[in-house]
Amino acid sequence: MANDWITDHKWHDIKSQDLPDWVKHRIRELNQHSLIGKSFEYRREPTTGRYQRRLRRHPPRVVVWTKHAVAWGKRNTGKGFILLTALATIGIILSAVGLSIGGVISLPAAIVISLIGLGILLWSLRTLSKHRLTLARIVMVLLISLVFIMFSSAYLDIRSPQDVRDSILSAFSTEKGEFRSTVDMLVQRAELEIVDLSSTAQETIEEIKNTKHVYIDGGVLVGADGHYITLKNNPDATDPSWEELKAFLLTDETDSQRYDYSTFVCADFAEMLHNNAEAAGFRAAFVTIQLGPCSYYPISGGHALNAFETTDKGLVYIDCTSSNQGVNSDKTVDVQEGKEYIPRSIFPEAGWESVWESMGVVQEIEVIEW
Repeated sequence: MANDWITDHKWHDIKSQDLPDWVKHRIRELNQHSLIGKSFEYRREPTTGRYQRRLRRHPPRVVVWTKHAVAWGKRNTGKGFILLTALATIGIILSAVGLSIGGVISLPAAIVISLIGLGILLWSLRTLSKHRLTLARIVMVLLISLVFIMFSSAYLDIRSPQDVRDSILSAFSTEKGEFRSTVDMLVQRAELEIVDLSSTAQETIEEIKNTKHVYIDGGVLVGADGHYITLKNNPDATDPSWEELKAFLLTDETDSQRYDYSTFVCADFAEMLHNNAEAAGFRAAFVTIQLGPCSYYPISGGHALNAFETTDKGLVYIDCTSSNQGVNSDKTVDVQEGKEYIPRSIFPEAGWESVWESMGVVQEIEVIEW
């Protein structure tokens, strides 16, 4: 029997000593039920008690592949749906950021949507990393993700993937300098920093001659690096005409400075322009105001600029703060309490809008220091 090859699929007797070793090691199982190997199936015939084997029937490869595919699909269908909702969540987050930059929705709303979306996204990715998932977990992740996607889409007015793409592209478009102008306005809205003066510092300040500092509510205004804003006045300075002022601004390099939160902010710009104008023989004022919230800055904040009493146009406010090196950023502003703060370029350049985005409503004119 050991040398007989069975080529049909019928049961044939086999001696116990001819059983393969792996079957002999599992003889107790064989006495209870059949064992299946790679080529043969073994059993103990219940009537005669003899051991038997027969050639296994192997299903066609297509059938095997189909079974494997079905099994894989059953195991991973839930993960597939979770992956789709994760991608949709990423789209919602990017849309919220884009619409906020574009001024369509407020910054707080974008922050809330983004934080919730990031939390759900991380939860979804953690779920996808698990080898085995329970049905309850899959349903919970999908349910919460779908609720977030539906509510966020309704709020952001997203009806299709095309809307997601448009919201992102429109926000980051550089056409006519719109995105650059928005970012430029954003960096200008940093809070003015004010520090209390100790008695020693006060004495030191009083010892400095021909200089002046800017005080707000009992504190002295400081620049980004912590230095006291120091106004250097020229006793011989006179009021310029509008044409003289424009000629000075065109050659002045204050607006070419690089805006940096830690080294040079709006107060530093206004300080430099004031001192440069006085040195050029033109009387100038340092001005601080409080601006209300706007589309890209959700809280009130301080801002600094300059003023000139022109001989032909009266009081003119000048804002030269900018983060765009290589672009002339000298601007005029109509500063009135309760009115929108909307800068207008004095020297418009190609590719840039002459009217800048509103920086908020002027809540208070705090200081005009000549």
